[in-house]
Amino acid sequence: MDVHANGATLLAVAYWVAVLTLLLAFSLLTIIVILRARSQWRERRDKRAQQHWLQVMRQVLAGKEVQLRLLGKDEVTGFIEVWNTTHESLSQADSARLLPLGHRVGLVDAARRMLRGNYHDCAMAIIALGHLRDRSVFDELVPFLNDHSPIVSLCAAHALGQVDPPQAMAMFVPMILERDDWMPGNVARILARNEDGSAVRELDNTLLRASTSSMVKLVRFLADIDPDRAAVVIRQLLDGSIDDHAISVCLQLVNDRQDRERVAGFLDAPRWHVRMHAASALGRIGEAADSQRLEPMLADKVWWVRYRAAQALLALPGMGAAAMREMQHRQGDAYGRDIIDQVLSEHDMGVVA
Repeated sequence: MDVHANGATLLAVAYWVAVLTLLLAFSLLTIIVILRARSQWRERRDKRAQQHWLQVMRQVLAGKEVQLRLLGKDEVTGFIEVWNTTHESLSQADSARLLPLGHRVGLVDAARRMLRGNYHDCAMAIIALGHLRDRSVFDELVPFLNDHSPIVSLCAAHALGQVDPPQAMAMFVPMILERDDWMPGNVARILARNEDGSAVRELDNTLLRASTSSMVKLVRFLADIDPDRAAVVIRQLLDGSIDDHAISVCLQLVNDRQDRERVAGFLDAPRWHVRMHAASALGRIGEAADSQRLEPMLADKVWWVRYRAAQALLALPGMGAAAMREMQHRQGDAYGRDIIDQVLSEHDMGVVA
């Protein structure tokens, strides 16, 4: 009897486990279907809004009179996506022609609500407010400059730079030294878009107070937007007591021909990477006579030094394949002859180092 009772209990338990499993599976399937349907509905909604407002923006840019209304709640995402995309493709003058449209449709209030949304919505709203260039939103965007997300914080830096460039650069540039999670390429683009010269001024001011390692980091950005000022800082660093890493960075940035002798002084540096970068730099700024300085480096014990020296020789004024072959014939070092073969072969194939 006990055996039959236990068997019946097990069957009942198995039955209800199966029922609950099926119910759970059905519930999950229902949730997935609902979420998918909701996602598709949002996509169609946003697409309709994008098409409508893109047409409106094109009419405004064409100088036509357009009847405008406040943005509906369901249109905000679609409008902001089109607003951001359109501004990125316009010159500053054409971009300014859309600013009244943004104010009249209530973009500021709509974007403010999105700032409290998820990561994507927040970033899109920040970018949109930057394109609007409304000084009244500056203080609201400042806290996002310290956001833990590097993307959100960089979006804020770019937006602030559009709203009030001098004040934005005064805040942004010192933070470059603190935010190791900011990609250098993104930082460089924000600095390069600055048009009033405040980025250069702030970099200059920060360099005056920076340590050597900080100067090396900042001078990369300065070289992109003000090569002449960067050249002065690079000379100051190369003439001072800096470590081999800093020397290598400076040599990668040298582009002024008056620094030939300064660069040539590092061709026999103890560290191979310094010799390598010095050879490359001399190839950029050197003269034909510098071939006598570079030729001995074809026999360097480090492959990369030989390789960069051969490339630098080929780049010097008056040098070419024929001159390189002549140099190869007088090379007593087998490695030197081989590296010339490699560089000339790459040159013939159009390979750019």
